[in-house]
Amino acid sequence: MRLEIRHLELVVEVADAGSLRRAAARLHLSQPAVTTQLKRIERFFGGPLFVRSADGVLPTHAGAELVRDARNLLRQFEVLQRTARVNARSEAGAPLKVGGIPAQQFSLLVNALTTLVPRREVTSRTIRETGTLTVLLRSGELDVAVLREFPGFPLALPEGVEHRLLLREPFFVGVSARHPLAARGEIELAALADEKWVMPDPDDSGMNEYFARVCASAGFAQRITHFTTEAHVAFALTAGNRALCPLYPIGTARDGLATLALAGTPLHRDLVLAWRTDSALASLVDELCEEIQEGYLALVEGAAFYRRWWHDGGAAFALPPDRHQPDLRNPAPKS
Repeated sequence: MRLEIRHLELVVEVADAGSLRRAAARLHLSQPAVTTQLKRIERFFGGPLFVRSADGVLPTHAGAELVRDARNLLRQFEVLQRTARVNARSEAGAPLKVGGIPAQQFSLLVNALTTLVPRREVTSRTIRETGTLTVLLRSGELDVAVLREFPGFPLALPEGVEHRLLLREPFFVGVSARHPLAARGEIELAALADEKWVMPDPDDSGMNEYFARVCASAGFAQRITHFTTEAHVAFALTAGNRALCPLYPIGTARDGLATLALAGTPLHRDLVLAWRTDSALASLVDELCEEIQEGYLALVEGAAFYRRWWHDGGAAFALPPDRHQPDLRNPAPKS
């Protein structure tokens, strides 16, 4: 017999499952097939790797050491395969695969890649669920993605994926242009204690739970009367004075709405760039972040309310503290 990767996979699966029956089910094999294969492996190594009992199996001392070393080898083998695939795709001119939440930063990432790697095709897809984006990054279906993170709900990124904060984006509040608060410009969050809200459907990002916590810390329970993932529905309900809604600082037309800033910026989200470390893009992260930030600044200048907030000290809140770029923090305001 010649030892192969599949033999190591079987030994690790038996150890993880704790029984030959469960290991067989996970490996999609019959129990007799797993038993026969394990006996051959044990003969190859010259002794038992597991102690059998009515309750299952336990590794012997030699078995435990083999399982430990096999895990390391399997991880290295997975990295080898992944790296080889990435290199082969790179040499073949395979498209750069981009994913992210449906936000302005996503299109900025696509534009930045088109600028930095003009000869490579870029494919993209927007996905709202953080978990799905994470799975696609882990599997190699995505090279890079824009994710969102809320305080108290940290991202759980897989091995081989790194991330960097792009910027911290405030939430504003949308109210009907007929609302008594419409002309205020900035208010305390507590001033909204008696208001009804329209919120997006809860998802795995933690946004809704985060909003509830922050409102609770301001002394009230957020009263949600409408859920929708469609911005135009939320805006219509808000314009009709049925509720108020969270507003991203940059977005689509908001007819009939007034925008309010929250004093002290108690509600915000972190926008994060995540990339595979074995991707050809890993060496371009600094340039990507700079391109995205410059593109974002142009969007800030085109959004009147956000521009005023930004120039009134908001830039120091929004940009990461390690980005010492005065031109981005205090750009010349539009005349």
